[in-house]
Amino acid sequence: MVGNVAYVQLSGPSSSATLGIYAGMSPQELKQLVRAALSHNDGVCAGFLVAQEDVNRRLCRKKCHFNSNQRLIPLSLACKAPELLTGRVTALFAPPKAHQRLKESENAAEASNDLNRLHRLLQGLESEQNFSKFETAMLYDLCEQQSAYILDIMSRNTSVDQKKRFLLRLLHPDNSCELRNEFNYLRKTAQNDPSENLLQTELIAQKIAAIGSKVSSHEFQLQMEGISQENWCIDSDQVGDTMKLLSLVEKLLDKHVLPEENGVYLLKLVLYQNPVLWSAFYRYKNGGCSLLDLETTAKRLAAMESIPPKPVSTSKSKKSPNVTKMNNHLIVVVESLYEQRMLTGLELEILLALLAQHDSQVQQIIRDFQSSEDQDFGALRDSLVGVVKELTMELGDEEKAPLTFAFGSDDALREADELPEDSDINDNDMQGWQRHLTFLVKQWQACNELTDVAAQTLQNMLMQRHNLLESAYEVFATDADAYELLDTLQRVAKMQHQIEQTGQKVSDSAAQRELSLEDVVKRMQLQGLILSEDASGLLGLLYGGNEALQAANEAFQADNDVHELEETLMLVVKHARFNRNLQKNKVVDEVEHGSCLLAELGRSGRLNLWQIQVLISLLKRDDPRLLAAMDLHDEDKNLEELIETLSILAHLASREQHVHDMVYAWITSFNRDDILTQTQAKRLIELVEVRDHRLFSAFVMFLNDDNKDEFVSSLRRIANLNLQEEWTEDNAVLALLKDCEEQLFLSHEEREQVEALMCNGETRLLAAIDVLAETKDTEDFADTARRILAKLKEENEMAKFSLKDLSNSSEIVREKNVALDQNVKDEAKDEVANCSVVAECDSCQDKQELQEEMDNTDDQVADVVMAGN
Repeated sequence: MVGNVAYVQLSGPSSSATLGIYAGMSPQELKQLVRAALSHNDGVCAGFLVAQEDVNRRLCRKKCHFNSNQRLIPLSLACKAPELLTGRVTALFAPPKAHQRLKESENAAEASNDLNRLHRLLQGLESEQNFSKFETAMLYDLCEQQSAYILDIMSRNTSVDQKKRFLLRLLHPDNSCELRNEFNYLRKTAQNDPSENLLQTELIAQKIAAIGSKVSSHEFQLQMEGISQENWCIDSDQVGDTMKLLSLVEKLLDKHVLPEENGVYLLKLVLYQNPVLWSAFYRYKNGGCSLLDLETTAKRLAAMESIPPKPVSTSKSKKSPNVTKMNNHLIVVVESLYEQRMLTGLELEILLALLAQHDSQVQQIIRDFQSSEDQDFGALRDSLVGVVKELTMELGDEEKAPLTFAFGSDDALREADELPEDSDINDNDMQGWQRHLTFLVKQWQACNELTDVAAQTLQNMLMQRHNLLESAYEVFATDADAYELLDTLQRVAKMQHQIEQTGQKVSDSAAQRELSLEDVVKRMQLQGLILSEDASGLLGLLYGGNEALQAANEAFQADNDVHELEETLMLVVKHARFNRNLQKNKVVDEVEHGSCLLAELGRSGRLNLWQIQVLISLLKRDDPRLLAAMDLHDEDKNLEELIETLSILAHLASREQHVHDMVYAWITSFNRDDILTQTQAKRLIELVEVRDHRLFSAFVMFLNDDNKDEFVSSLRRIANLNLQEEWTEDNAVLALLKDCEEQLFLSHEEREQVEALMCNGETRLLAAIDVLAETKDTEDFADTARRILAKLKEENEMAKFSLKDLSNSSEIVREKNVALDQNVKDEAKDEVANCSVVAECDSCQDKQELQEEMDNTDDQVADVVMAGN
């Protein structure tokens, strides 16, 4: 006994437990406590049986005789005086009440009566109709699955003939159009009073307006407001289902899994009573599918982005009987595919809806199948499923991999046999980058991104394995920037076409014989073949005494072959990679090897196209799981194990990307609604990009409990914690730099320069700071920092010298151009006009940026010199 609480050792029919009972506990509370402690669900606790032990008389150790006095303690008394429950206490349970058993028996009898009613109706229908045994069994099974719904239809105020035809429709849904129209007409004639219909319409309009108020776009808000003000003719018995579907649309918009423009279209589908959507809803309502299946169907229909047809008017149809009969023949073909299990239920419903709308593409496919001699059902199924996939494809899905690299690589291998027969290179000799570029050139030519002349020029260069194209592809394989690749191909094709048009080498002209290597570099920069940093790097190597460039310059001065010199300079740029953090050739080879392996698996049908796309994106991110799987395959050559691993990894990566996109959408939405600050949102987006596990754990919890406030609170805590850690690291680094200054290892000006370079992200200095944070060796750091500042000063002087040489070279070219005759000047002007104006603007902008950077560097160097003095 502790205070007013008595601890009682209680035993029941099949278990025992220790309870804490306090004085004043209500009998109902004690009943529930005993029932839960003993896990007894068959009856209700009515009291306790207490057997008190008399231990005054004790005999020898071998025998003990107990004198027990048993007594009953009612439940109400035990609640007031729990101290009476001492000794051996047994709970007494009363049997279930008689009325509960009676109620259960009544429910069973009612269910039996409903089943008997249904069987009598079916037996009567069977006696009038000539059903086969299979049709009879199918009708009984369908009716028992939805007995409540069918009995409700039978109890309505409709004629006997209509009820009979309703039951027949379950077996033959093809001939149910007229019956459905009759039921719609009867329901509309039996509508409630106009005031009730007005209230129901107003209720739906308010729901639509509430959904529109949550949409961020003002345009879509106006569209939803216009939808809510229309006069919708909805039956009274469908108002509840309509409200449920509108709630589904609202839920999808709230979770940001449905774009707002698709949400507007989905609202129209609900109000227009789209047959596919409503059929899926009734199937979910009857337990035929899950809520996830219904949401997926709704999102796919919303992605079709076409104006839905308004519901069929109650007036008489004006369609020709021949058209209706023709559609019935087409429907029979589609349903035969479904009966052969060649179509899913959703595909069947979409195709039937398209046939109801007289879709010309679907009708033509079926007519071609009927008119063919062999009547290949497999080909028919592929064509119809292709139409369905084309309609239901969800665009803008950010969890898919970049299509340009993956899809092109796979299709390039598929079209390997389509190369020209008169090619100098056999198909087996073609490398992966040639096939891929050939495919991309054809695609861009079909999309009018490349002219026919440019495409033919590039095809010829591909057959010759031109090193410019190979270099461009290696850059593309690294960064997957299709727009940059297209721009490069256009420039290369234009330059090559100009060379071919002249009919001779560029070095034949007198003006070009006098060109120097600096002039060629300048022209390549103006044409966009190289960047400004590439030009500065080439000139730096030339003036620095690079043997390769000096040999190329001597060869150019001997033969004046500008084309050969340009190719040599492009090779130097490719291998030098001036001031660009590009991957090494080994990494490019791994990417190409992995993409070729995945494309081969896709061509053989072992992997689907979407799996290849996801895996290619992982390959370009150097995913360690994918690289480990490929390394293991290279060792043991177990293809089956590799395919199984890649399939699992593709599904896992697709799910991770989907969660990544949803978290990103939520963060941007919170930032737009001022729930998160700009700094917090920026930091959270950075954590999403690096796939921080804390964010995804918080999002999974949000999906489980749907607690938006807790999710927002978790996001704020994660962002603030990360910002605090970064501030702590920055303060620690600044404190170390201050120590260096106080110990006279660095001057005040040098410390400011180091801080400025640290803020700009200078990699060498950041690496030195990391070493300083670990070793705390300020003297060694000061020495390293001075050497880095001296190196930067030297690089800036070299860049300034290169810029001066470029300016001098341009003056020389300008003086030579003045000496040319008027015809040569006109040709030069035409050639310059044909060159890319964008590239020249970019070059000028790069030059201006380089000049500004050098001015800033000169100021820093002057400060260093003054500090040294």
